Amino acid sequence: EAFTEHWKGITGYYLEATDESTPAKETDIPWRLKQMLDILVYEEKQRPAGEAGPCLEYLLQHKILETLSTLGKAEV
Repeated sequence: EAFTEHWKGITGYYLEATDESTPAKETDIPWRLKQMLDILVYEEKQRPAGEAGPCLEYLLQHKILETLSTLGKAEV
């Protein structure tokens, strides 16, 4: 649940951002991404090898990496 909340916080920033001149690195986005990474790493350590956990499934199903790539390219 924390994983999805962090993702919603990131996407919410882009949906509601009124000051697009603020670089992402000056927002809470880097912190949220780090939290998501930490959750994925923890989840991976708790699972048997080769078994995807719910957070990894969410990341894949919702194409989070593709979305982050698109958002990053748009900000350059």
